[in-house]
Amino acid sequence: MKLNAIIIEVPPSIMKGTGMAGEDVLVIDDNQITRDVLKMMLEAEGYIVTCCADGMSAIDLTKEKRFGTFLIDYRMPGMNGDEVTLLLRRSYPEAFIIGYSFEHKDHAFLTAGANTFILKDAIEMQLLSLLKAGRSCQAPS
Repeated sequence: MKLNAIIIEVPPSIMKGTGMAGEDVLVIDDNQITRDVLKMMLEAEGYIVTCCADGMSAIDLTKEKRFGTFLIDYRMPGMNGDEVTLLLRRSYPEAFIIGYSFEHKDHAFLTAGANTFILKDAIEMQLLSLLKAGRSCQAPS
């Protein structure tokens, strides 16, 4: 497995974040419609949202910008969401990571270090309340 070969080096200038409303959120999903819907929904609540279509793009973005929250789909080209979660958790131990999928992939995400999991067909109903409540949750160690 090549996961151990990828190391995310986050410059110190982008390590600090607010961890509150208005923070930067990275949506990682290969489906353009899903990205657009989540972006619209989160921006309406005051979040600053960046989107990308795959795990390697997400890794590249984290070298340039600090994100407090990650929303990660499971099935994507290149790396699955649990693999992306594992890499992000190593470099962002304080981040709030939400995995989602149409399938029950909660075990895979939680084992990789996600804070929580949502079924994709319920994401619009549950996401905002999870983000508001989730800030009090500790990231897995």
